[in-house]
Amino acid sequence: KSYYNSLYQLNLEQLMWRNTQPRRASHAPMRKSNCGMVSFGQDKLIVFAGYGLPSPRVYPGSIFIPNKRATDGSGWCNELHLYDAKTGTMCFQPTIGTPPPCR
Repeated sequence: KSYYNSLYQLNLEQLMWRNTQPRRASHAPMRKSNCGMVSFGQDKLIVFAGYGLPSPRVYPGSIFIPNKRATDGSGWCNELHLYDAKTGTMCFQPTIGTPPPCR
């Protein structure tokens, strides 16, 4: 199985897709599937949690739980990233309090 951390944007006027490569690759989320995503404002997305391979970078407060049945080292995470479409940046977003469990 393959996991990705790519993000595509659809121009609603032209109905044209484009791959949005974040400008700060060191702050990219782990390669995953089954993550949550929500938009707010006109140009921001929150990307939360997911299932995939562990990230080489460990973010403060993020948890990775390996799937004991998986043979590829995959598992669940609860990391939260903010994508800003205006600046083209993706960054880890620290939060306060206890985050929801990995799913």
